[in-house]
Amino acid sequence: MQERIHHALNRSFPLFLKNRKGRCYFIWLITFCILLANLTKHLGFINSRELHKTLLLDCYVFLFFFPYALLYVILSYFRPEYYKPHTWTVRKELYALSIYIPATALITYVFASTQIPDFRPGLLSFIQLQYYNLLISLVSIPTFGYFVDTRLNPITIDRRRTRRELRESHPNLSEQQTQKILQRLHHAMETEKLYIKTECTLEYVSKHLNIPWYHLSYVINSQTASNFNDFRNKYRVDEACRILSSGHNKKLKLESLRYDCGFQSKTTFYEAFKKFTGKTPTEYLEGSRKEEKMEEREV
Repeated sequence: MQERIHHALNRSFPLFLKNRKGRCYFIWLITFCILLANLTKHLGFINSRELHKTLLLDCYVFLFFFPYALLYVILSYFRPEYYKPHTWTVRKELYALSIYIPATALITYVFASTQIPDFRPGLLSFIQLQYYNLLISLVSIPTFGYFVDTRLNPITIDRRRTRRELRESHPNLSEQQTQKILQRLHHAMETEKLYIKTECTLEYVSKHLNIPWYHLSYVINSQTASNFNDFRNKYRVDEACRILSSGHNKKLKLESLRYDCGFQSKTTFYEAFKKFTGKTPTEYLEGSRKEEKMEEREV
């Protein structure tokens, strides 16, 4: 248990005010809390009608977050070696909050005492005001801390990416689901001839069949022992062979053939053709013409 606490405290935490995106998030947080305070002011969290006036309430919420930005300026100026993004941890963030929270309590109390006519300074009023501060803290600090950690912390981002890649590479598909996806894929390729389209990519087929791309990739890899490019190119080469062997190849140009089969690159066309037939398109065409001549002689 002690090790877990130690690990959690020394875990890297994003110093969000050090980068532009983090500062934007902080402004969004203040704006959100101001809107939330105005929406909930009729609930009477604090016994002061004047504080519930929109302008005073907006200033109050702004002053609630102001000490954190001020603390950032002070620490980054006087202790730049301490306030660094790559060394900032949860422990240091808690230290900063231990300064920020009392400072917020004092600043908001001074504001209420000087700017709100019906606010009566005193210990009871100070405690009552802290209930309001506590409510804002419970709404803003944990949720915003979790948000910036998931959005800005490189360690958290890498961990989430790794989990996603692992999930995508090993989807939880049954054998029946796998075969159904494979049948739909073959059917689309054979009847709709998706492979002829130049935009026929894994993402395109995924959207066309409404199947997650990582499911398609997994099914192709596991069931055909090839990747999507080879799977698609095999259909394209088969189509080229069908055209070359159709008997209408006397005036056929290989340049137009590759376009008709979906290949944009001449190099890719020749490499794929050689890979799946063992011959170049020219050799295959010559062999097909020889066979035609032999059949004509026999007739």
